Amino acid sequence: MNSQSYVDILADNLLPEAPLITSGDYLFQQDNASVHVSQTSKSWFDANFVKLHDWPFRGPDLNPMENLWDILAHEVYKNGIQYQNKQELMSSIEKAWIKISKNILKELSNSMTSKLIKVIEKKGEIINY
Repeated sequence: MNSQSYVDILADNLLPEAPLITSGDYLFQQDNASVHVSQTSKSWFDANFVKLHDWPFRGPDLNPMENLWDILAHEVYKNGIQYQNKQELMSSIEKAWIKISKNILKELSNSMTSKLIKVIEKKGEIINY
């Protein structure tokens, strides 16, 4: 993935969906992958008034996307299914993505408060999802 494909995904998904799962202002959190911190991405966030949350030192513990990827992977590979080619896999990923409800996204987002509290209680140590 390059920076332009990343901002295209954000434009197609984040902008229309965020108002449906948040109330008012929100902070968008991402890790420091090169496409996330590129000038193209930073410019897109600025142009679309998306506020970014700095990625914390113990970031993976605080990333709701880890849980979302897990949910997606379980759906895609349920019953031990194997795919014959990239197209079959991509089709299955798209179908699984569509099945993920807005309630699940809301729950993942809302779980951040309790995770932050756990990290604080453990003085920055790793926590379980």
